[in-house]
Amino acid sequence: MRPVLFNTVPRRPLGLFSNQSLPAMKCEIIEKYLEPNLDEVVDLFFQYANICFPIFDEGSFRNVYGMHREKISPALLCNLYANSLIYWENSSELSSSRLPDVRYIWNQANEALHSELFLSPGISTVMAIILNVCGRPSTSIFGNGGMVGTAVALSNALGLNRDPSNWNISPLEKRFRIRIWWLVVVNDRWCSLAYGTPLQIHRAQYDVPFPTVDDLQSNCTSQSHIAAAEVFVAFTSLTEVMSEYLEHVYKISVHVPYPPERSAIELEGLLTDWEESLTGNIRRMVLHGTDFDAPGAANFRLAYLAVKLLLRRLQLDVDKNNLGIIDDIDSHYYKQAQRAAEEIVHLVQEMGESHLRGFWLPVNSFSLTSATTFLLRSGLRKGGLNNYMFLDIAKDMIDRLRSHSESFRWDLADNCLASCSDLVDKISSNSTQDVFFDSTVSNFFQEHLDFNQSFLNDFMADFPEITPTVRL
Repeated sequence: MRPVLFNTVPRRPLGLFSNQSLPAMKCEIIEKYLEPNLDEVVDLFFQYANICFPIFDEGSFRNVYGMHREKISPALLCNLYANSLIYWENSSELSSSRLPDVRYIWNQANEALHSELFLSPGISTVMAIILNVCGRPSTSIFGNGGMVGTAVALSNALGLNRDPSNWNISPLEKRFRIRIWWLVVVNDRWCSLAYGTPLQIHRAQYDVPFPTVDDLQSNCTSQSHIAAAEVFVAFTSLTEVMSEYLEHVYKISVHVPYPPERSAIELEGLLTDWEESLTGNIRRMVLHGTDFDAPGAANFRLAYLAVKLLLRRLQLDVDKNNLGIIDDIDSHYYKQAQRAAEEIVHLVQEMGESHLRGFWLPVNSFSLTSATTFLLRSGLRKGGLNNYMFLDIAKDMIDRLRSHSESFRWDLADNCLASCSDLVDKISSNSTQDVFFDSTVSNFFQEHLDFNQSFLNDFMADFPEITPTVRL
C-alpha cells in the first residue's frame, strides 16, 4: 500500500495573525456571559455529552483548559459552551439561576465557527462542527447538512480517513484520530437518514478501524464510563449496518453495479448478523429493550429501532417490486413495519426523566416523526382490520411527546409534534366512540382510500419522511 504523505501549508491567510481573531472575541463574549458558572458548564458537558459522544479525552482537555486555555481553539470552546446549555437544568447549582439566552450564545458560536473555517481550519474545526451539528435544540437542517459536508471534506484533507495504527505518532494521538473520524462518520450517516440526502462518506474510501472500549476509556475507569464506551462502540457498528441500507436507498443510476442488489432476506441478514455479534448488557438492550440506563443507552435504543424501521421499509419496497403488487399492504413485511413503528412508541412511553434529560442526537427526532407518520398511514387505510388501533397508538405517541415536551422540555419531540399533532387532533376531535371522523371527512377518505397508493402519499406530503426515497 502506498505511504500516506502530508504537505505543510499555512493555516491562516497571508498577513493575518492569531491575535486578530473574531472567534477569540466571540469566545470572550460567551465566557463573560456565563460567568461565574463557566466551570460548572464545562462539567455538564463532560457529565452528559462527552461521556456518550467522546469528542475529547477528558483528562487531556481539562489539563490544557486549566493551564493553557488560550491554546484551545476559540471556536471549539464556543461550541462546547453552547452545546452544554441543554443540560443547564440538570445541575442543582445552575437550575436555581436564570437560564442564559441559548439562541444568543449559539449565534455567537456559529459566527466563531464560520470565521475559523475561513481563517484557519484544522482538526479543531472538525471537532467544533461536530459539537455544532449535535447541538440542541436543532434549528437549521440545511445548515447542519452543509456543515457535515464541510467536516467530511476537512477530515479527508487532514488524513483522518486513513488508519493511523502504524504511524509514528503517540498512542494518544492515534486514539484521537480514530475517535474523531468515527464521530464524523456517525454524523454523516444519521444526517443522511434524517435529512434525506445521500451519504458523503463511502465505505471504500477509508480504512480506519472501529474504536474500542479501551480507546475510549482514557484514565476514567468508572462503571458509567465503561458502560457508555460500550454503548458508543455498539452505536458505531450499528451505524455501519445502516450505511449499507442507505446505499440502497440512495442508489439512482441503473448503470452502476454498486451496491449490488439484495433480497429482502439478505437485507435482514445484515442487521441479524450485527445483533448476533452483541454480548452482555448491549445484547439485552437491543434484543429485549432492557438495561438502557447507561449513559447514551436510550439514544442508542432509539437509533436501533430507527434502523429496524428503515430495514422493514426497504424490505417492503423490495417485496412490492418483486411480487408486482399494487398496494404494499399485501406484503407480509407491512405488519413487520407496523411493529417496528410501534416499538418506537413503546420506547417513548417507557422513558423517564433521567433518559429525557440525558444525551440525544438531535437527528433522532426524525425517527419519531417517521414512526408516527407510518402509524397514521396504517390507520387511514380503508379496509384494515386494526385501523383504529394504529390511530390510537399514534395518538398515544403525540400525547406522550407533549407530556415530555411540557415536563422536561424534551426538544426531540418538537419535529413530530409540529408535523403530526394537528392531524391527530383533528382525528380525535371528530371521534365518537367507534367513529373517528365526521361525515364530511369520512366521505372524503372513503372516496379516496381504496385507490392507488399515490393519493395517500400526496395527502401526507407535508409530513417529513425518514428519507424521500423509501415509500411509506
